[in-house]
Amino acid sequence: MTTPENNVLTVTRILLAELNIPVTRSTTTKMLDEHPDQNSLLSISDCLRQFGVDNLTARFETEKLLQLPLPFITQLRGASGPDLYFTVVRRADAGTVYYYDTELLKWLHTPAGEFKKRCTGLALLAEADENAGEKDYQKNRKAEKRKSLQWTLAALLLPLALLAAGIAGWMQAGTAVIPSLIYALLCLTGTAIGCLLLWYELDSYNPALQQICGSGKHVSCGAILQSGASKIAGISWSTIGFTYFTGSVFLLVFAGITNPVVHVTLAFLNLAAVPYVFFSVYYQWRVARQWCALCLSVQALLLLQLATVLSAGWASQITVVTVAAGWLPAVLAAYGIPFALTHTLIPVFQKAKESRLNYNRLQQLKHNPQIFDSLLARQKEVTTVPEGLGITLGKPSAVHKIIKVCNPYCGPCSRAHTPMEALLENNPDVQVQIIFTASNKEGDRGATPVRHLMALASRNDETLIKQGLDDWYLSNDKDYNRFSAKYPMNGELQQQNGKIEAMHQWCTETGISFTPTFFINGHQLPEIYSVEDLKYFLMV
Repeated sequence: MTTPENNVLTVTRILLAELNIPVTRSTTTKMLDEHPDQNSLLSISDCLRQFGVDNLTARFETEKLLQLPLPFITQLRGASGPDLYFTVVRRADAGTVYYYDTELLKWLHTPAGEFKKRCTGLALLAEADENAGEKDYQKNRKAEKRKSLQWTLAALLLPLALLAAGIAGWMQAGTAVIPSLIYALLCLTGTAIGCLLLWYELDSYNPALQQICGSGKHVSCGAILQSGASKIAGISWSTIGFTYFTGSVFLLVFAGITNPVVHVTLAFLNLAAVPYVFFSVYYQWRVARQWCALCLSVQALLLLQLATVLSAGWASQITVVTVAAGWLPAVLAAYGIPFALTHTLIPVFQKAKESRLNYNRLQQLKHNPQIFDSLLARQKEVTTVPEGLGITLGKPSAVHKIIKVCNPYCGPCSRAHTPMEALLENNPDVQVQIIFTASNKEGDRGATPVRHLMALASRNDETLIKQGLDDWYLSNDKDYNRFSAKYPMNGELQQQNGKIEAMHQWCTETGISFTPTFFINGHQLPEIYSVEDLKYFLMV
């Protein structure tokens, strides 16, 4: 089955791709996971708006649905059950609809009449702004590519080592190494399937795994892998299978692919594993009455290994080849390392997954508007309205008034600058008032840049002051000389002392003890919230 969270993420990413909006998967996932109405059309709508994609959600008559501007998201009833799924429609005409099937995970053509029968009529229409997309997309995309490359290199490490061992074996023994190469490839395939089985233990609802594990009426990996027979002595057969195949690869790579002692060891272990084939097939056939595609693949590999062992004559060498006592530690290390890693890391990954789920649930609770409003109302209230102080951006008639108290050299103040700008850009009903804690006292280094910023603001050019604030707060080194050279003044600096004194006095009376301090509609922002969280409450 496809879970709602997978479905919502999938259709959101597909729609963004259809609209050619540059957004990374990690950012989209984070926004959807932390939304208070997770796995809903509202979460998709809010996510799109944060990327600059205007959208409208409405219910349409099914006859008019296919006349809507493309592409759009709509809701379908499942083909094999009562579940509801979101999908993206790419093309539609009177006779055919081309849409993404989120159950089969592929694009399909279907007759329009059949599509209308499954459609609920709920649809989301989207139109991208000129500058739509993820801020810092290039930076975030590079980070994703780097992480993907690391995983790719890790996955290729064992195959490359096996390839090198195979080349060395071919140069040493010629065609006689072919049985060893076949056996090695079977072991490598088994390692890959073992990884999928372990992955299933961690994420049984993954869409890719579901394509393999739930593709037929009597095919269900969960019925087998989550049954009472899936473990022996508390250890899962998935772990044992992964250990068996990976340990065999280690022996072939590090002890020599043409080594007769390795052949004897592998033959013995394969003969010992063959009875498991009959047990597993019988259990699936007669007891569970369901088939696990991954499990059957493992059984097929074990039988193919047996055929290789018999045809190569390795089994007959068991009584001929002398195995030295010193060989046992090498065998234990080859199989012990993957077993120990698997037995240790699987619980770690499971806890990490639980922690992520708990974190997402906490974020959803935290981003609930009712909870935010309730906590905000209990916070310290501004007793003296800072009328005319600092720098004010946004419409005077804005519904939401935000006060940002900051220091020009404060790192957290700089990091809060970009999300504050995003609030102003995305909501015309937000006004931001920036008040600085600097004073006219000698030695207060913050006074100099504040005096310059206030002088810029005195020119009553909002575009100019926004640019000045960007240049200061988004700069890494905060070089005042370079800043002042870019924005030269003609006597305005000397006129700002009174304004600085008034801001400093207000900060003292209000009891400002740290920066940045935010006040939302007259109340201090609760400690558990950051300025980044305000997008869930103040964006339209």
